[in-house]
Amino acid sequence: MSLDNSKLCRLSVGYRLQWEQAQNMFVLLYPEGMVELNQSSAEILQLCDGNNSLDKIVKTLEEKFAATGLEADIINFLNSALDNGWITQSA
Repeated sequence: MSLDNSKLCRLSVGYRLQWEQAQNMFVLLYPEGMVELNQSSAEILQLCDGNNSLDKIVKTLEEKFAATGLEADIINFLNSALDNGWITQSA
């Protein structure tokens, strides 16, 4: 699968992004387990709330971190997240 720039990104049903104080990190929880996330991954997944397209996620993160050129890394991560079933896209 690959991302569609015009569709909105959201966490898949059954997945929940949560801060784990004991581990001092965000984790992605799902019925079969848990994925520990680095800060960059967590920042991206926090924007996968069903209200943001790929373009909006890139723009938001580049503004937040006063950076440019993040698009390729964000696309790579979101494609992996899509392939792993962590996120879905809707119109």
